[in-house]
Amino acid sequence: CTAYEECDAMRRRRGSVLYAKVPKTPAAPAAPTEATTTATMPAAETTAATTTDATTATMTAAETTAATTTTAATTTAATTAAETTAPTTTKAATTTAMPATTAASTTASEASTGSSQLVMPFPVGTRCSSDNSALLLSLVNVTVHECMEACSSRDGCSFADFEPSLVGEKGFCRALTSCDETHSCSGNSVVIFQKVRQGSFDSPQWMMTCPSPKVPVLTTHCMTEMQYDLAVQSVKDLFAQLDKTCTADACQEADFGGCILRMAGHDLMDFNGTGDGRGGSDACTDMDDADNAGLPECLFRGEFDGLVSLNDAYQLFCDQISLADFIVIAAEAVMQHLAVGTTKPALEQGFRDHFRFGRTTAVEGCTFSHGVLPNPADSCVAVENVFVKNMGLTWEESAALMGVHTLGRAQIRHSGYDGWWTTPEGSRRFDNSYFVNILAGGWCEELNVNGCDAAALNAGECVEKHQWKRCDKGMVESGLAHEMMLNSDLCLAYLDQEGGDGQLRAGEDHCCAWVHSNTAMDARVNVGDFDMGGVIRNNGNFFCNQECDRPLEGGGGLYACGQDTRAQSVRELEACCAGAAGAPDCRSNGLSEERGPGGPAVESVRRFAEDELFFALTFVDVWKKVTENGFGNLRSLGHCVA
Repeated sequence: CTAYEECDAMRRRRGSVLYAKVPKTPAAPAAPTEATTTATMPAAETTAATTTDATTATMTAAETTAATTTTAATTTAATTAAETTAPTTTKAATTTAMPATTAASTTASEASTGSSQLVMPFPVGTRCSSDNSALLLSLVNVTVHECMEACSSRDGCSFADFEPSLVGEKGFCRALTSCDETHSCSGNSVVIFQKVRQGSFDSPQWMMTCPSPKVPVLTTHCMTEMQYDLAVQSVKDLFAQLDKTCTADACQEADFGGCILRMAGHDLMDFNGTGDGRGGSDACTDMDDADNAGLPECLFRGEFDGLVSLNDAYQLFCDQISLADFIVIAAEAVMQHLAVGTTKPALEQGFRDHFRFGRTTAVEGCTFSHGVLPNPADSCVAVENVFVKNMGLTWEESAALMGVHTLGRAQIRHSGYDGWWTTPEGSRRFDNSYFVNILAGGWCEELNVNGCDAAALNAGECVEKHQWKRCDKGMVESGLAHEMMLNSDLCLAYLDQEGGDGQLRAGEDHCCAWVHSNTAMDARVNVGDFDMGGVIRNNGNFFCNQECDRPLEGGGGLYACGQDTRAQSVRELEACCAGAAGAPDCRSNGLSEERGPGGPAVESVRRFAEDELFFALTFVDVWKKVTENGFGNLRSLGHCVA
């Protein structure tokens, strides 16, 4: 080939060709005919099926720029994503989905060797020298991900290179202390991983795979409504592989759905609108940060012993949709799939109408997000700093976004906290039950749930994790599913006990968080000031685990929710705070106006608990806002760049 355009056009016509080489000098021999090229191809390449016109017609921005360049010297510097990522073996190999991000400079040694040049950023895609002096470990018959993790987990390893086999996705792996990129391009091994620092990966894009000859895109250039619908359906289809059983110990639908939402949430919460504007939904989360523990399982390793991962769906669209856009779509798909009642159509229509594409995936520098996520122990101070100040939300919008906690659960191995925000069954339904649970149950503190002993605490090896547990009557005795709330959940509706600093914190505030079924019981406020009627109806006519309008067991009289009597007030206190007898009340205007004012979003929590559709519509608007933070050039579905 004498020019980039000619070479790249040939590559596109032949779907099995993974690389396009450009001569270093215009005097290079003319390109062979396609018949000659076919005759000299390895058998594996000649038998591989070519890609469809739709796939091969998709060009990255780098390729589009390169195609308009006229001189060979310039065109060799305009590297396509295909040149930077795909191994030089067969179409059957799976490549690490790491698009080109930086221009590669030509070293003196490169300029003086060979008659052709393959330009690619170092180290991903570069061949390391065959010299084994830097070899720490070699593995056979392993996958790309197993190779990456072998280097990640081994002290002294800085690079991993991988040589795919001719058939299948496994191959030969080397873990290396260093990589010499100045040697000539020979051999089949390519660098798939560079350890940025001790740990694993600081960008999710490094973890994902894109089956060759597809080339992962960093920015989505076009998306139609049909493409959005297909991407959504691909994520929904993943749930067909999951066990539908839901018990106090395990619920695969809740765990998988909650993990995807957690990934999307952690991605968008690192936006800093008051600082440099970095972050937002750019698929750039520091995967070495302890706050992100457990995310690789649902993202690429596979939840439930490798059964399913988001990568299974992403690789279907990796050459069309950026990972940044796909993570947002995946979270929307999960919420749509697990929504019930009036929430379902509201989310399905709302997400589709509101979605705009064009987010660019960030593939490096994600360490800035380390430690910026809200610490639940800091109560509503953390919510205010991250949600209100950094992301620009109101308190009502902040409460709505916290509603994602209706899906999934906290696990000690990931966060140090333990339990479900609602029931296990409820934790696989996206609805307003999170808000209902905050108000229709009683809550008391649960200390050191992660079991941090004194010696480890003093040595700085762990931090005690305190949370809130259901302590209403029946929940205490039953020993059923462990329901919990974090400081940053309950603080939306409750303050600490009288005389505190206003922030509700387990371990410091030894109070019981609860409300009356009717604040008129206090006789100092009017009926309707904090109406719990709709909340109780949405809780199956139960209040603090006791069915309303039914006699209490043991002859305690009629449990008459909403009745304005002193006797009913006592019954509710005994029911809601059974596990915290004698504890003072956490402050809330759900008890009385004078015991208020309650948390900064208490009225919004009540309205969301009372009206599920109001919550869903509010959530859709808030979701659009937070997933677009930091991006000013997004486009509606169907509005593509010419």
